[in-house]
Amino acid sequence: MNERRSGVRRAGAGAILCFLAILGATLGTASAASPSGVAVGGWSAASASRFWTPARMRSAVPVEVAGPGASAAASMAAAPPAWAGPSVAPKPVAPHSDFAEVPDPTDKVSRVNGAIFFEFKGELGRCSGTSVNAPNMSVVFTAGHCVHELGGSGGGWYRGRWTFVPGYRYGQRPFGVFPARWLDATRRWVSEGNENFDVAAAVVGRNEKGQRLAAAVGADRIAFNLPPDQVFDVHGYPVGRPFDGETQRLCRGAGFLGHDPESVLSPGPLTLAIPCQVTGGASGGGWTINGNVLNGVTDYGYPEDPMTDYGAYFGPEVERLYHRVASR
Repeated sequence: MNERRSGVRRAGAGAILCFLAILGATLGTASAASPSGVAVGGWSAASASRFWTPARMRSAVPVEVAGPGASAAASMAAAPPAWAGPSVAPKPVAPHSDFAEVPDPTDKVSRVNGAIFFEFKGELGRCSGTSVNAPNMSVVFTAGHCVHELGGSGGGWYRGRWTFVPGYRYGQRPFGVFPARWLDATRRWVSEGNENFDVAAAVVGRNEKGQRLAAAVGADRIAFNLPPDQVFDVHGYPVGRPFDGETQRLCRGAGFLGHDPESVLSPGPLTLAIPCQVTGGASGGGWTINGNVLNGVTDYGYPEDPMTDYGAYFGPEVERLYHRVASR
């Protein structure tokens, strides 16, 4: 769904001013928050490795979520994934895409990215994620809807067999598997299903060799409260056509297109639009700047424009999430 920049229409000045006003009111407030999230117990790397056979990983289906113009309900989606419904609001549009296959997902840059697998209500689900630098050397960032089903009272945590597989390719697990021991997400995602805050993180245990995640594959740095006009490298494991989920993909140099005007319908900083042909399964895949600095994740898209990818802004609420999981 991402695409490369060229003659792309940006969001209106009014939407940008609204974004800046909201951001200005919240900058500088990020501090350690009270505990949140949920523990994932009784799930070792050995048992995760036995359960997540190549066949089960291939059969896992993407977890998708509607965009801010529709109800914020995540659901298991057989390929091709269901993106948000059509809208009358004008959005930034990307003219083309180049979500190219990564030749070697085990190289130094690519191996911090991986596929996420989990079980929920009898279904096998999947997303994408990124290893992030933290004192505990065990943090994976992803989308909120890859960790928590719904906002409000109807929601539930995806804590069944939640496992991160860095460098995944055709069922291979070159660095082993890292089962979650703690899941957390932004409070606005968990309580409301607010797409402007669709970001989550997991604290994972050690792999079969007893290695911590960052020791085994490294970790990207992470940045918050930056100007939205960045150029991103977009990583992920898309499953929906024309992809099959078996290879890591990269949109290199995807420039900021503007904000999704529909995100003004919910509180919080407006979501960002960039060019890349992301389909289901790529949700939670990292957006990096300056080579190895995580500054966004894939959240949603629209069926009438499959070449544009949308993600939440990494502001104070995401920073608070990071501090909650970084030392856990």
